Amino acid sequence: MEYKRKLRNGVEMPYLGFGTWKLKDDQCADMVQYALENGYDAIDTAQVYLNEEAVGEGIRRSGKKREEIFVTTKVRNRFQGYDSTLYAVEASLKRLGMEYLDLYLIHWPGEKMYVPTWKALVRLYEEGVLRAVGVSNFYPDHMEACAQETGVMPMVDQIEMHPYLVQYEIIDYCREHNVFPVAWSPLAAAGESRKDSKTEKGEERMKVESPMKDPVIIKIAENHQKTPGQIILRWHIQNGFGAVPKSSNPGRIKENKGIFDFSLEENEMNQIWNMTKKQIRIGDDGKTYRFLLLEELIREGKEPKKDRFGNYL
Repeated sequence: MEYKRKLRNGVEMPYLGFGTWKLKDDQCADMVQYALENGYDAIDTAQVYLNEEAVGEGIRRSGKKREEIFVTTKVRNRFQGYDSTLYAVEASLKRLGMEYLDLYLIHWPGEKMYVPTWKALVRLYEEGVLRAVGVSNFYPDHMEACAQETGVMPMVDQIEMHPYLVQYEIIDYCREHNVFPVAWSPLAAAGESRKDSKTEKGEERMKVESPMKDPVIIKIAENHQKTPGQIILRWHIQNGFGAVPKSSNPGRIKENKGIFDFSLEENEMNQIWNMTKKQIRIGDDGKTYRFLLLEELIREGKEPKKDRFGNYL
């Protein structure tokens, strides 16, 4: 099993990364440092996580050379648009303390500005500031529009994916067009089922047990003397999906890395695929999730705070 996936432009991206959602300040820096010191070579963050500066600090503390680490971040929704995306990327570089980024993603498509946002990322990619560019939570029609407008198809689509949800339409398109599908919430560790909590108010929600507690996963884990989390992450990687599990537990961080010394049998892979028929979504849906842009926030009297560099958060 290869540890890295070669993207369409030849850049190699690790299949497994360390996710930093919800990690803040010193804890974030500590966990990033720990992950890098324990075998990880890819870190995933986003402007909306408000931890880019801490991620950069953790990377520096690790002592690893910059070229040894694959760093991904994402433009915050409020900064969508051509000029504001150029501004956002510059802000990310300052916070992370870097001169270039390995992968920059559009976090959500929305409905208005994802094409001009994509055009800005393509420009920075062509200038060498970004080694690769991609999207997150995009459907085929979103990616098709980006490619038609610029001649550059997204290289990565980071989407919600786990044994209770595979977005088949997106996966099929990614495979057909050589787009690397990467799973956020790959373990679906906890949460509530919903279509889109921010746009469908009052909708009934259902508490969702993690697939790590599913009898199918537990049985396969016992067969391999592995943990349920390791089985699920192995299923992702063996399918050719990337994964960016997040944890603040050092033991779990180390455990999640231990998935390259075994393989799942075909019947075990099929058993887990069968679980995806549940189609339980934990997060929002890129088709319906909407947000306000920076100028709209300011117009409504909700001007965002600024970081220590003077950039809007």
